[in-house]
Amino acid sequence: MLISTCLIVFVFLNIDLSQVKALVFHPQRAPLLIAAFIAFNASKIVGALRLNIYQRHAGIHLSERDNLRLYYAGMFLNVFLPGGIGGDGYKILVLHRSHALPLRTVVTTTLADRVSGILALLFIFCMLMPLLPLPWEAPAATAFTLASVAAVVAVFVLAHQWWVKLDLQGLASVFALGVAVQFLQLVCMGVLLLYLGAPATHYIAYLAVFLISSVAATLPLSIGGLGMREATFLFGVNMVHLDPTYGVIASSLFFLVTVFSSMIGALFLTRFSLRSPAAIVK
Repeated sequence: MLISTCLIVFVFLNIDLSQVKALVFHPQRAPLLIAAFIAFNASKIVGALRLNIYQRHAGIHLSERDNLRLYYAGMFLNVFLPGGIGGDGYKILVLHRSHALPLRTVVTTTLADRVSGILALLFIFCMLMPLLPLPWEAPAATAFTLASVAAVVAVFVLAHQWWVKLDLQGLASVFALGVAVQFLQLVCMGVLLLYLGAPATHYIAYLAVFLISSVAATLPLSIGGLGMREATFLFGVNMVHLDPTYGVIASSLFFLVTVFSSMIGALFLTRFSLRSPAAIVK
């Protein structure tokens, strides 16, 4: 909490606070906030589907409904604990005790899901790189992009074949769902930028920095990524010589969307037990 507070104070001391009220208060654009909320939760539903592919491969058989409930329960805990590890730890214990599987198996499944999400994020980031206002020629940007995309895909395939041994159909499914998760979160962020009235020509740069901030938010240094995303926007957007205010405020709104969405998980905590062998209450 201290790190999040310090980062937030630092960030807001380095942006134009006179802009904040003018950017945030747009009652006539409230439907855009609802659209952002829907896009974010759609990304989480897709993420739960991807996780269940890993779980079934490992011998953890949950219905999609129960898996989604457990996923949201973990999201609720992630909001209050650094780096999202609290929610993951909760899910690991529930699944370990309810399915009598080795703890290592459940941990490996959870880590594989996290790593695949980061690789899908890097894949999209690489695709955006040629569109960024960076000082390089088009042929060099294209070559670097192709090499980066190939490297990400190669790491994804080799890591899964060595680590969790998914077949090709499973690989294709988790990769496609991983890309869909990140795309829906980009949609959420794009809608928030639209709500704030950010210049349309700057969207690609803001979205690219958002992807980087998503990686930073997973570090176990802040509560729910609060402060890490904003700090990443402050420094990242300055590197491409854009106004960081839109990105910082949009990332704060994204955090609020995350919090309100995660509150849904509080409804499902009582359905799961860390004590009983039959952890899921039918």
